[in-house]
Amino acid sequence: MRKITPKEKELLLQILEYGILSTNQIMLISGVGKREVQRKLESLRNKNVIIFHNIKKEGKRGRTEYVSSISESGVRIIQSEFEKQFHLSSDKILFKNIHIAKHQLLLNWFRIHLNYLPIKLPDLTVEFISATTPFLPLKKNGLPLISEQFETKLLKVNFTPDGVFCIKNKIQNKSLLFFLEVDMGTESLTTRSSKTNNISTKIKNYRAYFQYEKYRRYQKKWNTLFNGFRLLFLTNSLERAKMICKQVGSDRSNNFVWVTDKIELFEKGLGGKIWVRGCNLHTLKGSILGPSLNYEERLVL
Repeated sequence: MRKITPKEKELLLQILEYGILSTNQIMLISGVGKREVQRKLESLRNKNVIIFHNIKKEGKRGRTEYVSSISESGVRIIQSEFEKQFHLSSDKILFKNIHIAKHQLLLNWFRIHLNYLPIKLPDLTVEFISATTPFLPLKKNGLPLISEQFETKLLKVNFTPDGVFCIKNKIQNKSLLFFLEVDMGTESLTTRSSKTNNISTKIKNYRAYFQYEKYRRYQKKWNTLFNGFRLLFLTNSLERAKMICKQVGSDRSNNFVWVTDKIELFEKGLGGKIWVRGCNLHTLKGSILGPSLNYEERLVL
């Protein structure tokens, strides 16, 4: 097999971190033009290092796009050169479940928008921890580092967010903690069982997590103090966002739950006033950057 170049290796590591990436996403992450990205991807595919998947675009009849993930030989190559940095087995690194590709792609779009915030506002720093990153060690029980398990008198809490991130403002000396849930409308809103794959149980878990201040474990990670956190639901449609808000309710105990949909994210950007705060559909939407730093701007390829 032909040797992988340093630039190609850099692209491979990006695909590993994000799990699966479209050409447009790679362009925004790397700052490289479309032709150059396509050339690198084609070269890596010819070397049997990545796999192309054909994903149908939503809302565009008959239109599809290619997305890339690591192949088995690609995993072996990366592991041989970065053995000490890997904490997942090859079966978990490989993106085998193409049915969850749209969920992963939407999660990646959120991260790409998040990456843009400190470019637009240099006083900000952001750091995102993914549940599926292969570059962080797992817990002793084999679950991701950001997974949570604890018990209260009334509830057994067990959940893993799609991501955890912190936004720091160096000038204002402020830090905000966020948990992200990407919702594709496949989970039920509520159920009588205690399973975590429904919205009602997720909210109960996060509410207990808030009340028992378990989130303070991230204070050491980011060397700061947190007085709480915000739980962000990014949905695949406006209708789904409204359904979650109605299910959660707008009482004060749910003020930490904010909801938006992907159209709002793409149209106004992550810095915009796109979030239904506290799931209260009757109040003005807010920005995760607060009233003084919010801005609207679409990412342009």
